[in-house]
Amino acid sequence: MPKDEIVTGGSECNPDHRYGPSRRLFTSIPGIPTAQAKEQASKLIECARYLNHTGVMLGDHRMVVASHHLNAMVRVLVDQLEDERPQS
Repeated sequence: MPKDEIVTGGSECNPDHRYGPSRRLFTSIPGIPTAQAKEQASKLIECARYLNHTGVMLGDHRMVVASHHLNAMVRVLVDQLEDERPQS
């Protein structure tokens, strides 16, 4: 890939690290029922809980860190769903 096509992510920690255009990993889509989206978010939280538990039991720091990242992404998704919910 030519250097002109690489988009930097603005990381001050490692200026050589390159990222593509930013995209949302988890997002709600209009037309999808909120209950269904929350059910999927619940499944992702269970996956994060499993990752965390297994990582702690095995002493695998990478699994624990991955569970924290997954939890943070699901939290943003749930917040987005709450923001889009009609106010009563």
